[in-house]
Amino acid sequence: MQQLLILRHAKAVPWSPAAEDFPRKLTRAGREHAQNVAAWLEESLEPPETILCSPAQRTRETLTPILALRPQLEPIVHFVPQLYHATSSTIETLLDSAFAEADRVLIVGHNPGFESLARSVIHPRHQQEFARLPTGTLVVVDFPEGWSSGHHRGTLRQIIRGKDL
Repeated sequence: MQQLLILRHAKAVPWSPAAEDFPRKLTRAGREHAQNVAAWLEESLEPPETILCSPAQRTRETLTPILALRPQLEPIVHFVPQLYHATSSTIETLLDSAFAEADRVLIVGHNPGFESLARSVIHPRHQQEFARLPTGTLVVVDFPEGWSSGHHRGTLRQIIRGKDL
């Protein structure tokens, strides 16, 4: 079995046309939420074997509490520029490579690509449980027969939203 953890960055300062998007930071509430997600991960799941993260400031800050709880994960973190506002097909291509080397993969990034990805990899029988991917949401998908991009075979194991923590 392989497992995919899809984590959209936590709440960031609002976008503004007068400021650059890439360096936007998390809000105080976003930092607290990221810490809560990290604690849930620590208590609830086996650690990932590889981590793919957008290099944007808000995704790095979302990942920071996870690494604070498990510093041994730092060597398996890959900051992937292609994840910054990636399409779901780009993300699937990155995951093809990641799952060739690992059974548990955590990805940290942005919408709309992450929401599209979640919809595309969750088996249709679980689609009604998944409506959207708000900031800070973690989706855990199990692939009993292994990852295969383009195939909707994943079992939705868990959705962790801000209100759940």
